[in-house]
Amino acid sequence: MLKKTSYIFIVFLILGGLISCNKNKKDEELALISEYLEEHNITEEPQADGLYLIETGFSVSTSSESDFPQEGDTVIVIYKGYLLSNPSVVFDEKTIDEPAHYVYLSDRVIKGWEEAVGMMKKDVSVLIIIPSDLAYKGNQTGIIPPYSTLIFEARIIDIRKP
Repeated sequence: MLKKTSYIFIVFLILGGLISCNKNKKDEELALISEYLEEHNITEEPQADGLYLIETGFSVSTSSESDFPQEGDTVIVIYKGYLLSNPSVVFDEKTIDEPAHYVYLSDRVIKGWEEAVGMMKKDVSVLIIIPSDLAYKGNQTGIIPPYSTLIFEARIIDIRKP
C-alpha cells in the first residue's frame, strides 16, 4: 500500500508533466506567431494580451465615435477565419452576401474577437491574430485544435444602433 506522501508525489509528477506540456505548446504557438509576423513583414506591436489588429485597408485618420461599435450595437461584419498553423483550414467565413450579425458586448463570442471588434473601425479591412489564450485555449473546438492561434480577415460593413 502506498503512503500518502507517495500519492502526493505522483500527483505532483503528473501536474508537472501537464504544465510542461502546456508550456511547450505555448512556446510553439509563440514561435509560429513570430514566424508569421516575419514572413508577412508585420511590424505592429500586439496589445498587452497578445492580440494583433493590423489595418490592411484604407483608413481615415479622423474618426467619429459612430465609426466604432458601442455596447449593444448590432455589428454586421464579413470575415474569413482560419488557423495560423494551417491556413488551408478555414473554420468560418461570412461573405458580403451572408454577413454575420451580432450584438457587440452582448453575444457570446471568444474574448479575442470581442476585443478586436471593439477596436475596428467601420469599412476598414483588418487582419486579426488571436492567440489561443484569447480563443479556445487548450480545448478542441470543432476542427480547431487545442492551443490554436486564429487568423481573421475582417471588415465591419455596418453598425446599427439599438
